[in-house]
Order: sequence, then structure tokens, then C-alpha cells
Amino acid sequence: MRKKQAGDTKEMVQARRSFLERGFYQPLADTLNTLVSAYLREHASPINVLDAGCGEGYYLGRLQQSLSQQEQLCLLGLDVAKDAIRMAAKRYPCASFVVANLKERLVIADESIHVLLNIFAPRNPAEFARVMMPAGRLIVVIPGAEHMAQLRSTLPLLQIEENKQQHIVEQFAPYFTLLEAVPVSYELDLKREEVQQLVMMTPNYWHLSDEARRAMSTIQSLRTQVAFICLAFQKSVEG
Repeated sequence: MRKKQAGDTKEMVQARRSFLERGFYQPLADTLNTLVSAYLREHASPINVLDAGCGEGYYLGRLQQSLSQQEQLCLLGLDVAKDAIRMAAKRYPCASFVVANLKERLVIADESIHVLLNIFAPRNPAEFARVMMPAGRLIVVIPGAEHMAQLRSTLPLLQIEENKQQHIVEQFAPYFTLLEAVPVSYELDLKREEVQQLVMMTPNYWHLSDEARRAMSTIQSLRTQVAFICLAFQKSVEG
């Protein structure tokens, strides 16, 4: 049964850091960096970037490395999990991190954010629109239909929401216009420990039965596809 706590547990955060630091999601981070860089080329400094649901800070840290030549770059990460924010603040002193619930009013001034990242995290379209500048860039990352397909055929993991992309586009339509949907898909060869980390760092962690956990512990290695969709939106001028 899920503990009554805000956000991911310390174990989930640690699993995510260990998994991400092995470079398994680097192609996704590189795609995000490319999308943000394309936007920044058209805008002068200073630039304010918000990662709404930043977890332990991996994607914001990768972005800072990619944009190290960018002057006057302000990076901010929000997450409801205190353990994640502590871990992010220690590893990435170049950014600021704040404990915050994305479902509530954000502790950010109106129209102050140029780029907002929302990566596998709760979404709050009205608040995202409030804090973003007109014509600002919002990038929402969701799992694709084939994400972890082989692993899902082995373990009883949560299913990907049907027509998820369409639902999100409709959710943001009152405030944002979809510019492009960029797919990222490739295969990973994982060892047992890495399979466990991949499962533990997601909401599946809360739903696995004891039987499923035992089955996961017997997996010696696995090749599975990972699939993501990066939805790039622009804030409507009237949004």
C-alpha cells in the first residue's frame, strides 16, 4: 500500500538517479536540449527556465551543461518530493530548487518563465500559462505507446493511457498551441539491477504485488524498447 507522503520516496529518487546516471535516457535529454536551444537562438538573455516536476534534477543539469555558453540563464526546478529536491540541490548548484506541489498555485511571478519543462510529471495548464511569457515554449514529455513494451510483457506494469497525446493537446488547448511532436525511441539492454531501477523509479513502484516483485528479481537481463514523445507548445498570446 502506498505511504501517505508527497511525491516519490527516497528509494524511488535514488533508483532514478542511479538509472539516469548510467546514460540510459541521455538521448531524451539531448532531444530536450536541442528543442530548448532552438528556442533560445531566437531570444536574447536573460532566459528563465522552469522544470516543473524536476525530480532529482537530471534533465535540468543536462540542460545547464548544454547551455553553459548561455549568459544570464536562470534555472529553477520544482518538485513535491523533499528528498528529490535535496538531492537535486546538492548535485546541481547552478540551479535553484524549491519544494512545491504542481497541482497548486506555483510560487512564481506572472509571465516570468521563457521555457517550461514538464517531464513525466503532473500538469497544471492554467498555472503553466500564468507563469509563462507570451509566446513562451512549453515542452511536455510523455511515454510513447511502445514504452517498455518488452518489460510490460514480462511484468504486470501500469498501462500507457490510450490516446494520451491527444488528451494532453486538448488539455492545453485553451492556453497553448502545439508546434511539434518529436518522438524518441530506441532499445536498451538492461541487467537485473537496472531493470529493478527502471521499475522502481516510476509509479509502477506503488502497484507491484509481492509476486510481481519476486518475478522481477528473477530477470537476469532484458532488452526493451523505450519510447517518448516530446510535445513542444507555444503559449498563445491571449493565453
